[in-house]
Amino acid sequence: MNEPTFADDPLLQGAFAWASSQAATEPMAEQYCPTRDVFTGRIDHCRSEAIRAGMTADQSFLLHAVLGEIGNNAFDHNIGAWKDLPGILFSWQCKPGTCSIVIADRGQGILQTLRQVRPALHSDEDALHVAFLERLSGRAPERRGNGLKFVRSVLLEDGLNLAFQSGNARYAVMKKQELWSNVTNAVPGCIAVVSWKAS
Repeated sequence: MNEPTFADDPLLQGAFAWASSQAATEPMAEQYCPTRDVFTGRIDHCRSEAIRAGMTADQSFLLHAVLGEIGNNAFDHNIGAWKDLPGILFSWQCKPGTCSIVIADRGQGILQTLRQVRPALHSDEDALHVAFLERLSGRAPERRGNGLKFVRSVLLEDGLNLAFQSGNARYAVMKKQELWSNVTNAVPGCIAVVSWKAS
């Protein structure tokens, strides 16, 4: 399986550089979503471009749901905890038969988020496994914290691809196959690349 990387094209390189840099710089206006309402409005535009690129309506609704979960997590879990610049970088490139979409944030990351309910977690890899595989609640007895489990189920059933990194741990799904790995270049918050290619 060829794992998607963040060095595949300038779009992804730029997002990774922004998310991992020591100093915050505000992204270009068309990529920056400082608030949730800006992000929500842009998802619809991204979905429309995916349809024009050849994605079916059903696939586009699933894409919308996946992007919504990932992007909304950034806003939900970083309230009062942004490293410096609030909000997310949200950008995409769609052309006939293919789409690549990136969401990145400069937040506290999965490990610090989950330590609030699982203090014993000690590595980015452990935190990523919990985030994608285990049902948990941030506010018992509410059943919260299950959005990434939904994302995983969609990817494994529908065939959208994902590379998701927080800290130095990465989870990827390519052609419904999963891969967990540790990488050298860490990102303090989170970065996700969702991709689609016509079959």
